[in-house]
Amino acid sequence: MRKLTKFAASIAASLVLASTASAREPGVLPPMAPGATMGVPIAAPLPEGLFFSSRTGYTQLEYHDANGNPVGVDITIPDTAVVLNYAPGLQLFGGQYRASAALPFIGVELGGLASGSAQGFGSLDIRPIDISWTTAPGIFVNAGVSILAPGEWDATAAANPGQNFWSLAPSVGFSYLRDGWNASAHLIYTTNQRNDANGYKSGDEVNLNLTAMKDIGNGLSVGPVAYWRKQVTADSNNGTSYGGGTPAKSEAYGVGISATKQVGKVFVNAMYSKDMKAIESGGGQRFWLNLSMPLGK
Repeated sequence: MRKLTKFAASIAASLVLASTASAREPGVLPPMAPGATMGVPIAAPLPEGLFFSSRTGYTQLEYHDANGNPVGVDITIPDTAVVLNYAPGLQLFGGQYRASAALPFIGVELGGLASGSAQGFGSLDIRPIDISWTTAPGIFVNAGVSILAPGEWDATAAANPGQNFWSLAPSVGFSYLRDGWNASAHLIYTTNQRNDANGYKSGDEVNLNLTAMKDIGNGLSVGPVAYWRKQVTADSNNGTSYGGGTPAKSEAYGVGISATKQVGKVFVNAMYSKDMKAIESGGGQRFWLNLSMPLGK
């Protein structure tokens, strides 16, 4: 489980990844993928040093309306994010401090009743503070905050890899790492600033990611994962953009399976998830391959 902890710590900051379309500014993806930290013992402390990780995803979705019915718009999102995570061995507020930065490159293609495509950099995720506390042997809690910078955005595009506004995402996590188990929960609250180019403001949302993986021997850990996301404040449109209207609040949840194994110094994680509900959001399936390795102290 100690090896799994190292893997977890090095990708825990990878929160800015491929996303689904949802009830936020039209043509703009959420800066955090639903389920982005599934499979990760998110609250576990990071060994001292610098870590590199990558997360590559392929997402196939169909947009669903406010009643949960598909509308015939297909969304395909391939993406890759690179992450640097650093733990200086510093104690802060009684816990272990770490910081990270993640940069995604995202492609978006629309099909069915809509057409359009774009690719470019998504929102840079700067996580200047993340603190992990050990509450008992093998039991951890953590708290931190991510600052999400604007990415590549074009007002005339039908879809964009990035957003033209800043977001702030505080989060808390819990991990139980005993008897070969990784039982973890990660709660994230994302609040968005207004897009100054058109006066549109996307609503705030809550994301909850859940993991229940078990070490089955030979360094292999497998188990179910799940996520839930819900928009908790409505969008606002103070201008005439997009006809002056806003979509309904979005909500979605999904389940999947995750497997992690060490290959030399590289930790490999494969994950699949399927949406079980999608309201004013894209619903479908996601495939993820995550790699992580230490770069040294």
